[in-house]
This record gives sequence, structure tokens and C-alpha cells, in this order.
Amino acid sequence: MRWQVPAADNIQAQADYLVRHPVPSGFKGIIFTDRAGNWLPIANAGYMVYWCNTGQIPVGAMGMSEQMLRMSVADFARTYWGIQLADKRLVVDILQNKVKETAVLLPITSNTGGVGKTTSSRQLADRASQAGLRVLLIDGNIRQSSQRSFFDPRQDKPLHTIADWRPGMQVQVGANRGRDLGVPYDICFAPPAGVGVDWQIYRQYIQAARRLWDFVVLDLDRISADDLDDRENIANGLLLPYIQSGDPCLVIVKAGRQTQIDALNLLTALAEHHLPKELIGIKDTVPVGLQGYRRLDYTRYGTFLGTEYQTVEASNHIANGDVRWDDPGLAFARENILNWALPDRGFNPERFNPNAKNSEGKKGRGRK
Repeated sequence: MRWQVPAADNIQAQADYLVRHPVPSGFKGIIFTDRAGNWLPIANAGYMVYWCNTGQIPVGAMGMSEQMLRMSVADFARTYWGIQLADKRLVVDILQNKVKETAVLLPITSNTGGVGKTTSSRQLADRASQAGLRVLLIDGNIRQSSQRSFFDPRQDKPLHTIADWRPGMQVQVGANRGRDLGVPYDICFAPPAGVGVDWQIYRQYIQAARRLWDFVVLDLDRISADDLDDRENIANGLLLPYIQSGDPCLVIVKAGRQTQIDALNLLTALAEHHLPKELIGIKDTVPVGLQGYRRLDYTRYGTFLGTEYQTVEASNHIANGDVRWDDPGLAFARENILNWALPDRGFNPERFNPNAKNSEGKKGRGRK
């Protein structure tokens, strides 16, 4: 979808109004437009008219500054309209109508265990598949093969893993069809116990996978701030290069005094590596029974995408090894994450907003 500057239908009426109401002394008037025409009368009324399109700049308008063009849409909307958006795209890319030719990659990690990375990865892959995307879920948690423990708890199914793939092979060699496992997305499992796969192989596999699938979810192990500087660790060998090249990353924070402090240490370290905060998505997860949860201010570190409250029901599903179950309470944060990672792909967080009243006047349940 081509982005357009928000505007009313009657542009001429707006222009006439602005000419009749010049910018007061000591104030600043800024206009963004993608409509060609003579903007000189409005410029003479004291307004700065910025051209938000390609092609020749109209009379009376000026090109957007380099600083504006390099802003994310989120920063741009916040700076000029005071609107909070979860949109990591760059203004310059939208104006030039740039489209990524490879799939979006979304690594998911945390600073502590027990935050639901494995479950969240499946939920995101499932919802994206329902939206019509071809999705591949890659298990990058090689220490315990988290995903396979759900799909093959006895480890007795003839499933493919990333260890089956080598550069030059078809990428499907390392993946399993979702329909054979009862899910709408495909899965690449981590290598079996005792089989090592270098992170460079993972990177090459992901590169190949991004040319075949529309969306790749990468379920990673937990990492610490120190791991970012360890060349042998996934954080340095796999995660950092992707964020540095413009891919988003979801960090899940476990609510609790010490776990939140530890998460802030990780988020601070990510910021110290000069990673764009627009590419860091943050989700809180609140354990069952935790009292007094308070969300931290993540403004300096990334984009907050929602809070999920763990439930006894969900814990029972996980304990039973269930792969899919309906949990309306997860929907808002999940939809928000997908809308952030995959803008303009039809995801609508407000449809699941628990703070918005439904048609019966009742509030949605389970999440804030």
C-alpha cells in the first residue's frame, strides 16, 4: 500500500484557509504534502511546505531534509503529529516505495528463561500463516531443541533438522512441512543432541530461506549483555548482524524485580551497540500469581508492543505438549508485534485491543 500524507479531501479549501490564516509571529507552521500545485501563496503566509513525493518539487515547496528522511515513521509521526506508532520503516524508503525482496526475519530472544519464547514463536507463525503468508519457524535454540520437544517429544519421528542441510542444497531439505505436523507453517528444527551446527551455517540457511518464504521467525535461546561481545555466542554471531542489517528483533521481558533489572541491562547493551531502537520490539510477560506488576519505561531502548499475562490454562497446555490452542488474551500483543514487524500486511491490533469496547459493550479479557 502506498503511504500518503494525511489530508482532507478538499485541498483547495485547506489552502485558502491557510492563506487567510498566516503563521503568527514567533510560531512555526509546517505542512507536508504529496499534492502537486502552486504552494507559493501558502509559503508566503509563513508556512514551510515540505514535498513528500518523488519527482519535481512544486513551486513554493521544499524537499525534506536528510534528517527527516532518515527518521523512522514512528519518530516522524511522534515529532510532527504527537502520534505514537509502532512502525520501524524509514521515511525515505516509503517515499521511494522500496519493497524488500526477501522475507522479513524476526528473531525472538530474552534475558531469562521461562518467558514463553517457544510458545510466542509458534503463536506468531500461526497467526501470520492465517493472514496468508508463507511462514517458516526456525528453532535456533540448539541447547535443548525447544520446538521439537512439542512436535516430537519422544524424538522418534523422521523429521528434518538444520543439520541435514548444506550450502547448495534446496532449502526444503532442512525444513518440515507444517501440514505433516498439524500446523499451517513450516518448521526447521534445531540439530539433534550431540550434533553441532556452526552459526555460519545457520546464517546461510536463513539467507536461502528468506528467498522462499514470506516471513521467517527465529526462536533463539536467552542471551545476556555479555553475550553480545562473545564471538562464540548466538548474540554476537547471529543476532547482532541481523539487527545491524535492518531486521527487527523481539525481546521478551519477564516481570519481576530482578528479571526486569536484568532485562534492562540487556536492552542497555543493545543500545550501546548503536542498534536502532526502532528495530527492538519489547513485550512483557507476567508470571502467574505475580502481584504489583509495573511496566518499565522502554522509550530509550525500543518499541513496547504489549503485555501478556501467563495463565494456569496456558501452563497446562504447555505441560501437555499442546502445539495449538486458542487464547484470546494473547491476541492483542501478538497482532501488535506482527503489525510492527510486517506493516501494511493487514494486521489490525485494535481489533483485539482489550481496552476497546466490543459491540456488546464489554471489555476484552485477560490483557492490558
